[in-house]
Amino acid sequence: MEKMIIFLPVIIFFGIFLLLVIGFFVFIGKLFIKGKNQAWIGEVIEKVVFEKKDDDTRRVSRLLSFKVRLENGEVHSIPATVEFYNATKVGDKLEKKKGELWPKKIS
Repeated sequence: MEKMIIFLPVIIFFGIFLLLVIGFFVFIGKLFIKGKNQAWIGEVIEKVVFEKKDDDTRRVSRLLSFKVRLENGEVHSIPATVEFYNATKVGDKLEKKKGELWPKKIS
């Protein structure tokens, strides 16, 4: 009985922690699946560079993205790699097919 009193709070703590970890991975999995299930075609209307400066290390990191107007009129911000960002111009058409993670340039 004494062991139960000592270990019960530890068991409850780890049980709650395990539920939080499982919930986190389920959430990330749903976001991943949602992204792969999307399909759209749109036109690049703006190229965006966001610079973030780290005060401690004095490093500047750049986040590259596109503003894309989809066929239904919605405007979305799409992250991009350096190579894809440099190869794409304003006015280019992008297509994101269902099952793929990233869009591709179609014109």
